Amino acid sequence: MTSPGSSGAAVTDAVAVCTGCLLLCDDILPGRQVQGCEFGAAAFAVAGKAANGGAPDGVIARAATVAAAARRVLVTGLAGATNEAILAACDLAETLGAAVDAGGTEMARLAGPTLARIGAVTADWEELRDRADLVIFWFCDPAVSQPRFLERFVTRPTATGRGRNTLAVGPAAVLQPGPDHVHFPWPVGAAVAGARLLEAAIAGIAPGPATADIVAAVPRISAAIAAAGCVALVTGHDADGAGIEPWALASLVRRIAHLRPAFAVPLGAGIAGHGANAAGAAAICTWRYGAGGAIVRADRSGAGFMPAEADAGRLVARGEVDCLIAIGGLPVAVEAAVGGRADLAVIRIADAATLAAAPRRDTDRDIRLPCESLFTRPCGTMLRGDGRLTILGPATGGPGSMAAVIGRLHGHVRGVQSRGGRS
Repeated sequence: MTSPGSSGAAVTDAVAVCTGCLLLCDDILPGRQVQGCEFGAAAFAVAGKAANGGAPDGVIARAATVAAAARRVLVTGLAGATNEAILAACDLAETLGAAVDAGGTEMARLAGPTLARIGAVTADWEELRDRADLVIFWFCDPAVSQPRFLERFVTRPTATGRGRNTLAVGPAAVLQPGPDHVHFPWPVGAAVAGARLLEAAIAGIAPGPATADIVAAVPRISAAIAAAGCVALVTGHDADGAGIEPWALASLVRRIAHLRPAFAVPLGAGIAGHGANAAGAAAICTWRYGAGGAIVRADRSGAGFMPAEADAGRLVARGEVDCLIAIGGLPVAVEAAVGGRADLAVIRIADAATLAAAPRRDTDRDIRLPCESLFTRPCGTMLRGDGRLTILGPATGGPGSMAAVIGRLHGHVRGVQSRGGRS
């Protein structure tokens, strides 16, 4: 593997945290050819070549004038920020009366978040590693989306001494077929029907219609579940815009959990996502506003929650915001919507590498506020994909940290507002 140290990142004996994806691998030794993955090494390399430092005060003042004059502000991104930066962004959003959404797919689903609708049986990843003697990869491939997930949580032995078997259901084989791994190559689009058929088989009720390959495989999968001591279903259904697939999977896991220990491990977008702290963004928004996103107005005493209505992509596409404040990178869908709005003011707060990758807009209302990279100057905390708190470095960071830059912008906004909107 490529050494993160070749990026120019500091070579030390201290263990670093890779913020390249939601695994937040905390066993990285910068400068050594150990741990890490190619994706993480590339992220370290890009960050090491980019300049660090905070935004100039004059540019922040101009951004504050634009934000304070806007009639409808959206604060989004967030998943690439630390918990401390997200809290600062929420403070800013409350001052501006802004909408808040991290841009994740759950808030854009027509049926809303799975957890809010029907609940979910989940566990942290160490529980999968230590207890699950049957792991089912359900229409996902962690080897591609989260390169080190298998190494860290699946291929290691269980703590109970039981052997571990794995099944891959869907197009991806995930692991090499063998005595401990079986692949059921169900086609794309069969996830919902297969989950319902499998649940019916486990419950002993009449199955619904399904294709022959699914019908033939269900007894084998059901038998493997019946023989297991603890079952983990690893899922990754971010592309489901309606939310039917996670609903069906949550129901299946709950049915299995009635018979034996079982839980789901939803992995999300992984390296294809727009940040490593999606869990932190959802948690902080929930604590403050009662929901993980699609917040109509940042107000701790009465924020409105409107999934598939106030999600970032739809607000921008419908022209319902005139100023977007992007904290970190943006999801592809939101970035595409932004590109179609020449009249939209966009204020980006991110490290130099993220800003360089963001499309340039031919307008003076494209304002970029650089901050220090978490790869080269880690600070603050994040929540790993399963909710475990991960410490990156000192909580406050320096004056160029993302949280500090957001705080400076917030201070300027309040100053503009106190002067009646005059710069």
